[in-house]
Amino acid sequence: MVTASWPRNTRAVNSDSKYRVLTTEGKTVGHVAGESEGAFVVECGAWPRKTLHALPRELTSAGAEGGSLVMQVSKEMLAKSPKLEPGAPVDDLAVASWWGLD
Repeated sequence: MVTASWPRNTRAVNSDSKYRVLTTEGKTVGHVAGESEGAFVVECGAWPRKTLHALPRELTSAGAEGGSLVMQVSKEMLAKSPKLEPGAPVDDLAVASWWGLD
């Protein structure tokens, strides 16, 4: 779980957007359930096995079609990333560190 026990660069998650998250091959892996200053929160799977993962903004690009976000990493790598708790703040520094972007 990528959350902080202290307020070090921790941001509340805004959950207004519903962009689809696609692989570079165009396959849907989930949707944007929220975002922080440095990452998108991606909801993957279907109920009851939905999971939330933080995907750094540096590893994404806008999709060719409106309402989509293309991730520049594999869906397997996203699935291996730490799971987030619903409603928990995202620690952008911890997310960047896990993805090797620090």
